[in-house]
Amino acid sequence: MKPVYLTHYRRTAFSRAHPKKTHVDALADWPADRLLAHLIDCSLDATGVAPDQVDDLSLGCALPVKEQWSFGGRYPLLQSRLGDQAASRMIDQQCGSSLAALRFGMMSIGCGAADIALAGGYEQMTRVPMGPALFKEGTLGVPVLPEHTGKSYEMDVVLNMGLTAERLAAKSGIARTQMDEFACRSHARAHQAQQQGFLAGEIEPVTVSDGHAFDQDAAIRPDTDMTSLAQLKPAFSEGGAITAGNSSPLTSGASLAMLMSETAVAQTGVRPLARILASVDRGTQPELMGQGVVPAVERLLKQTNLTVADIDLWEINEAFSVVPLYAQQQLGIEDARLNMHGGALALGHPLGATGARLVGTLVRGLAKTGARYGIAAACIGGGQGIALLTERVGSSRA
Repeated sequence: MKPVYLTHYRRTAFSRAHPKKTHVDALADWPADRLLAHLIDCSLDATGVAPDQVDDLSLGCALPVKEQWSFGGRYPLLQSRLGDQAASRMIDQQCGSSLAALRFGMMSIGCGAADIALAGGYEQMTRVPMGPALFKEGTLGVPVLPEHTGKSYEMDVVLNMGLTAERLAAKSGIARTQMDEFACRSHARAHQAQQQGFLAGEIEPVTVSDGHAFDQDAAIRPDTDMTSLAQLKPAFSEGGAITAGNSSPLTSGASLAMLMSETAVAQTGVRPLARILASVDRGTQPELMGQGVVPAVERLLKQTNLTVADIDLWEINEAFSVVPLYAQQQLGIEDARLNMHGGALALGHPLGATGARLVGTLVRGLAKTGARYGIAAACIGGGQGIALLTERVGSSRA
């Protein structure tokens, strides 16, 4: 595979989402495709790449319906300065959607089909909410298990991510106290990263309805502590361990990265942030979807002849506390190397945007620390996991 470089990354700040209380969402007046179009234009401005130089656009979205349907990825393109020559597509791989978009861009450049590719994703969870209302019969259809599979799944669990998290916690013996402690850590680290200006370095401001620039993640709560989290009731099952406090909040936002071939890097003079080395996705038991990170990472490491000890930094999506905790437990990841700037428990998890956010934050962390290898990974609703390996440019192999 030809070398593939990540040369630009930005995202919007992530807002709080609430379908019934739209006033809490600073991005409520911004359809998701407009958010991504804004990031596309900003990427052209920041890199100096001409609109007609981009070969490819891949975008991820977990709920590509209603106004989030993109006409094969064309709607963001049509609303941006990007030239018509860019091929496009929308990818639905649930919470791994924009990681899958990055993987597609990586493969396109790696096989020589493209030189410059944009990859990212979006989710507007106020305007296109998750939940039963979205699946009313006659609107999108009722989600059911296809007939004649020859398999038996507990669909009430499979379709409820909170219940899959409960199953994973029970299977792994990870207690609520551990999950709450991890949530406190996430908010503390994210708040520190926000105060130190690290997060501002990846956020592209968006002008919202009241005229001000929305440029700070809205869900970070620096006052989160064990006492307050202990008072929260189980969110998904009576007597359960998963609460609103150790689950990621509903959020809206978009993220985007630019990938280039070695030829494009030389021609444009853009300085790469990192090299994308490999990406793997793997399936797992749907009722335990949160464990999907582990087989994806294990296969990725095997394919690249690396070990967990070789990986300097990890960004594992905090859909629920139990997901990164389970990965830590099974893989032996050191706490200091995992989500060092906080994660989705504090930053939020706009489903289709999260994967590119994980990768972008990861490569910026590698640059900040001078470390070499990083892995970004996410579990995926329906029973999958996806992982992507990056290397800092300037390290011995890049």
